[in-house]
Amino acid sequence: MLRAAVRALLDLVYPPRCAACGEPVAEEPFCEVCAGALEPVPPGCARCGAPGAGPACGACLAAPPAFDAVRAGGLFGGPLADAVHALKYGGRPDLARPLGAWLAARVPLPPGAAVVSVPLGRARRVDRGYDQAALLADALARAAGARGRRLRGALRRARETSPQVGLGRAERARNVAGAFLAGPAVAGRDLVLVDDVVTTGATADAAARALRAAGARSVTVVALARAE
Repeated sequence: MLRAAVRALLDLVYPPRCAACGEPVAEEPFCEVCAGALEPVPPGCARCGAPGAGPACGACLAAPPAFDAVRAGGLFGGPLADAVHALKYGGRPDLARPLGAWLAARVPLPPGAAVVSVPLGRARRVDRGYDQAALLADALARAAGARGRRLRGALRRARETSPQVGLGRAERARNVAGAFLAGPAVAGRDLVLVDDVVTTGATADAAARALRAAGARSVTVVALARAE
């Protein structure tokens, strides 16, 4: 009740705004115009979710990833891309709460699955001041009723990596190979691995391999957006 009262007071003083365009909204995270411009992820590869590549893409056939499936709230672009950029680079950690709730409504979690997040490297976390995937995972778990199954710190970076932006598929895979370590808390569990965007799936694959090596039973990747 106290949390609800504080939220109501904050909404009165600072009216909620669209995560994409910044216009006032009656209900977060998107205004009516931006919500109408969101694109669902087209049918594609059943494993990595690559649009238009179904039922199995060549990359997954040649080298099956360690995760079982990728589920995303929408296709990366337009208002969703604007919201992701605001969350990641715009100093807007507050957007994680409404975006996480929005994602939970669009992508139901596997029953009983525990929630982990792709950890941000230390240098970028210090520079940004927060880990957007961790905040998103917190909000997603809370909205989905899986708050008690949120495993914080179960996955960590074993080494720093360069940004993936601008790298090709093979370069992305090499950049994050062996970059993650998982703890014993994931053993025998079905997991939801949360990130903001899935592009080639290289980061998700590297993280899922660490989770599998620690004994995870299954790994479903859940992201705000899936790139084409």
